[in-house]
Parts: sequence; C-alpha cells; structure tokens
Amino acid sequence: MNITSAGIGSGLDLEGIIEAYINAEAVPNEIRLQEKEDRLKTEISGVGSFKSALSNFETILKKLSDPEDFNKQTITASTDDISVVTNGFASNGSFSIEVDQLAEGSRLQSASTLGISPYSSASDTVGSGVLTFAAGAESFDVTIATGDTLSVIRDKINEASDNIGVVANVITTDSGTFLSYNSEITGAANTLTVATSDASLDDISTGTTTEQVAQDAKIKIDGSVVTNSTNEFKNNIEDVTITAKKENTGSPATLTIEQDDDNGRKLLTDFVNGYNVLLSTMTRLSNPETGELAFDSTIRQMKSQFNSLISATVGGVSGSLDTLDSVGISVTREGTLEFSAFGFGTLASGTEKRDDALANKLNEVGELFASSDGVANKLIDLIGTYNDSDGSLTKRQTLLNTDLSGIKDEYAALETRLRDYEDTLRRKFTFLDSTVAKYTATSDWLTSALKLPDKD
Repeated sequence: MNITSAGIGSGLDLEGIIEAYINAEAVPNEIRLQEKEDRLKTEISGVGSFKSALSNFETILKKLSDPEDFNKQTITASTDDISVVTNGFASNGSFSIEVDQLAEGSRLQSASTLGISPYSSASDTVGSGVLTFAAGAESFDVTIATGDTLSVIRDKINEASDNIGVVANVITTDSGTFLSYNSEITGAANTLTVATSDASLDDISTGTTTEQVAQDAKIKIDGSVVTNSTNEFKNNIEDVTITAKKENTGSPATLTIEQDDDNGRKLLTDFVNGYNVLLSTMTRLSNPETGELAFDSTIRQMKSQFNSLISATVGGVSGSLDTLDSVGISVTREGTLEFSAFGFGTLASGTEKRDDALANKLNEVGELFASSDGVANKLIDLIGTYNDSDGSLTKRQTLLNTDLSGIKDEYAALETRLRDYEDTLRRKFTFLDSTVAKYTATSDWLTSALKLPDKD
C-alpha cells in the first residue's frame, strides 16, 4: 500500500477508514481465491489417486489379456544333458530321454602327403581361382588372388558376407601348416564339400581330407529312436522342444512336464485383489464427508460400468466358462469380488469352481479373460477411455492444473485492483481532509475574531 498520512489536516482517522475499506474489498476475495486453490489442489490429488489406482489395476489386467498367460507349465529335467521348453499347451507327463549322439558338422583339412603338409607357415601362398563351399542345399564362393597367403585365404573365407557357417583356421604343427574348415551346419545330409575352378587350389579344396564326418543327432524318447540334423528336437513330444546337450547313453534323463496351476491361481487371485483395491480407492475418494472427489459423477459412472462388465456373460467362447462366476469369482453385497469358501447344497464353492477350471478347462479360462470380448480386454478398453492420453480423466487433470496455475494471475489481478481502489480512496479522502482542514481553520479564525475581550 501507499505510505501517506491521510487525516493530518482534519485530525480525522482517515488512514483507519481507508484500511477498513480496502480490507472489506480484499479479505472476501482472498478467502475466495484461497478456497478455490485448496479445492483445486484437493481435486487434482483425488484425480491423480484415481488415475494411479486405474493404472495399477490395468497392469494386473494386462497379465490376463493373452490366452497363453494361463498356459504356464513347470518343466524339469533330471540332468543337464538336455534342455526343454514348452509353449504351455503340452500334456502333462514323464519321459525318459537318452542322448545317443550329438549332431555335428564336417571338419576338413588341407591335403598332405604321408601326413606332412606341403606348407611350412601361414605366409605360404597357394594359387588363384574360386573356392566353392557347399553343405546340403547351401553354398558360397570365395575368390583367391595370386599372392594370397594361407592367412589371407582364411580371412577371406571367414569374412565372406554370404558365408553359410564355415569357419576357417590356419594350424601349424610338427608336420607343417594346415588350412582347416569347420562347418557349423550339422547333419549327415549336410557334409561340407569344397570345389575349385583352378587346379592350383586343389590342395585346399578337392584334395582336402575329412577329419570329422557330419552326423545327425540321435535320441531315444521312452526307448524309441528319433534322429534330426540338429540337436534341437521340436514337437517329437507335441508342443515340446528338446535340445540335446550331452551324450548320456545308458543313463537317460527324466523329463517331467506338469501344468503350473499356481500360475493360474495367482492370476485369478491378483485380479480379484486388484479389483477390490480399486473399488476401495474409489469408495474412499467419493466419501461424502472426507473424499477428495466427494459426490463425483465420474466415480459413480465407472462403478456402474465395472459392475456391468464383471456381471456380464462373455460371448464367443468355445466352452461353458462364460462368466466370472463359472470360475468361482462372485460379487459380494458390498460390490467386491471373492472366491467363496462355502458351497450351497450340491453347488460347488468358489474355490472348488476355480480349482476345477484351472485343472480341466485352462484354455477356456484363458478365453474368458483374454478373448476379444473377454473380461480383461473389456476392462482394459474401459480404463483407456478414462486414463489414456485423450481419456476423460487425463483431460480433466490437465484442465485442473491449468486452472491452478491461473490462481497466481488472479492474485496479481486482485492486487492491482486493490491498489487502484486505494488510490481512488486516497484521492477522495485527501479532498475531504483538505476541505475539513479549511473549515476548521475558518472556524478557529471566527472563534478568535468573535471572542469578547476579558473584563477587568
């Protein structure tokens, strides 16, 4: 406020009067703005809590949004001679797996006479032409130039852009220096061959000796022989992939496949608990007396939509599990979800329904939640209409934050208006002060002028 001394001329308490006028204008507006700021902060906090609760539940729902989420299996092998994976649909069982032979690729070595190489070091040259490497139906060419040493030839082979899996090495021994080729393409039908366009390259192509013959992998599943060009045996046990790691003839590994019922039970329990936590949050936020979003229509609307979805029948499923109740999930009088522990008469309890569905109808449980019309995907879509970047709650949160940031501008505008109001008051009361001062001076003069002289 301006620093003045209104009332000096008149002797009136004009400063007090001005202050009273300004307070009468300022206090109600300041209270209004403070209440508005508090209300916005409370609502922003409530919307943030609401969005967070929806996001947490959506995270749980996404774990149930793929039918295969329920198809988890426990796979154990008694030894590390094999490794095993399943797509989740394999039948339970126990199998004996015996690895009689691992798949191998060819290994060739450059020509020698009586075991002695014609080359004495890696810097020896050979000739020129084209080498053609082939294994099964695959092949690639390498061009050898005059003056290329064994080391250069090795590098050209290994660095060829279309190399099919041949690794060349230069090996120096007491018998001389050899160029060797190792094929990573396994299987008896994939023997490595090397051809040439020039006889000067015969010693490192057509004249090579076979140090290792390509062979198939061979295992026995419960005594029955299975062969394959690689060590990976896919779907010999349906929906199972076995990889042979080590030969164990005579000491087979035991493979055990069991459905992971605990996985499905956990997914359903997380769904029930997650829904109940969300419902509790919405109830707290909308409490008429203490809720940050008391009487909020959005919460009432969402509760109604949730209730409709969890009570609805899911269409298009292949089996009889088409409601949450069919997998043991029921709605209590308070609107929460539960697995009832008690049945009625001949009717199974919720936990019994759940355990039976997981043990005998796992694919149908997956459909109930994860089909296009499934419970999880419908709820995810619903939450998206509120929580996505263009969702109603997100837009509301943005608008509230904009309004809150505008409070500063309203305070500034109020301050400007009060200063203008004070200036106006001071102009008026300054005129009053001078007028009263003039009348006071006149009154004093008249009093003095009209004063009768004292009598002796």
